[in-house]
Amino acid sequence: EEHFCQEKFGRRPLELMEDLGWTGDDVWYAHGIHLNDAEIDRIAEVGTGIAHCPSSNMRLGAGACRVHDLLHAGARVGLGVDGAASNEDANIAMEAHQALLLARVRATSPTALDARAAWRLATRGGAECLGRDDCGSLEVGKRADIACFRVDDLAHAGIRDLVAALALAPPARAQTVIVNGHVVVRDGRLLTADEGEIAREVAATSARLAG
Repeated sequence: EEHFCQEKFGRRPLELMEDLGWTGDDVWYAHGIHLNDAEIDRIAEVGTGIAHCPSSNMRLGAGACRVHDLLHAGARVGLGVDGAASNEDANIAMEAHQALLLARVRATSPTALDARAAWRLATRGGAECLGRDDCGSLEVGKRADIACFRVDDLAHAGIRDLVAALALAPPARAQTVIVNGHVVVRDGRLLTADEGEIAREVAATSARLAG
């Protein structure tokens, strides 16, 4: 993409976005893995968000978002799961875990991103990236979006910091999920659709497309 933009338009992707008017606090970009220092500062200046998708980026070998530098510059950064082609699970808890690890690898520092900062990307960061002030945190007047996880199993034994437990050893599934005050997952089971039926339909569609 970077080379294509330079060859076809004579400018880097962010320069092209600015020419087209696709920057500002009502815009967010997926991935943001090939930004230079000046572009990071510019993104922070204009308020454009970045949706960091660590699992997808690692799976595709695409590169690593400079999350630490973006946050230090004051940019809005949230977490994304990309799509099923590069992230079947679409588990935001896993993305918080992956974001923490990838940031530390990229910076070769165990303090580049801590557990609370990783989960902030998944909550407040996502809301800020989308320009929303009605969600992202538990406050009076905001949407009651809540996910509850178990951390009393063997994988979390001995971890005294519960936020660190969620970031360092993310549970496979949330036990309870509440969206805008409505329970949509209880005891780990989706209440709003038949997961087995969906899985069968997806498998059949995939087989048909594969020929």
